[in-house]
Amino acid sequence: MEHIEYATQFEMMVDNKIIGMPKLIESKITFRGKNNFLICNNNIKLENVVLEFNGSNSIVYVGSDLIDGFRLMIYDNSTGFIGKDCKFGSSVKLHIFENKNVIIGDDCVLNDNVFISNSDGYSIYDSNSKGRINFSNSVWIGDHVFLGNNVYVSKGVRIGSGSIIDNASFIPFNAKVPSNVYLSGNPAKLIKKEVFFTKDFTGSYNVDEIAASQDYKSNVFIYEVINKETLSFDNIEKILSDLDVESRMEFIHKLFINNKRKNRFSM
Repeated sequence: MEHIEYATQFEMMVDNKIIGMPKLIESKITFRGKNNFLICNNNIKLENVVLEFNGSNSIVYVGSDLIDGFRLMIYDNSTGFIGKDCKFGSSVKLHIFENKNVIIGDDCVLNDNVFISNSDGYSIYDSNSKGRINFSNSVWIGDHVFLGNNVYVSKGVRIGSGSIIDNASFIPFNAKVPSNVYLSGNPAKLIKKEVFFTKDFTGSYNVDEIAASQDYKSNVFIYEVINKETLSFDNIEKILSDLDVESRMEFIHKLFINNKRKNRFSM
């Protein structure tokens, strides 16, 4: 086992590797397996964060600051990806199990107590056939997605870029959420189509700022499916499952980090 609490320990690692120089503040990174990679972009900050690699041959890429009780658990042959410019509230948790993945695009908002898991963490069987009925499945969250306080995202969920999930909503397993929709409830139901949000904080607006915010002129946060631009989650999933950990790193850089196309994660 390799346990990291200070950047000075990075060079002493033998069985796993940290790429980049994240600023660790009251944070812990634990590797219980081998051949795992934590990749951190541009000297990001990890403050009061716990990252646990409880298996081998997995990758976690972090492109945004993680703060205030963030916890990620990942097991064997899995991939976790957090894009750039994301904003996290307190006590956000990601669980990545059973050789599957959790992918979060750029510019997202995950508010307090968001929980994302690609597995139930236990097995359910049919009483007659004795066959398992609750298989794990990867979670895909596009660019510029808003997850309100206490949102639960279950296994197999896909959320297209630009969508909004209201506070205390549950997204049930294998749900497909199109781009630019507003969902709310348990289970979450469609409230409105053709919406978008901005990350401007309105709580401190004065009278003039409130008046100015009544209209938004740009289409920058409106997404659509574009041939040869929008990616296929199914195809990506198959490719990730077939690659070894080093090849997976190259694929992630090419398709997620270097790919700047607006509509890559539209649905």
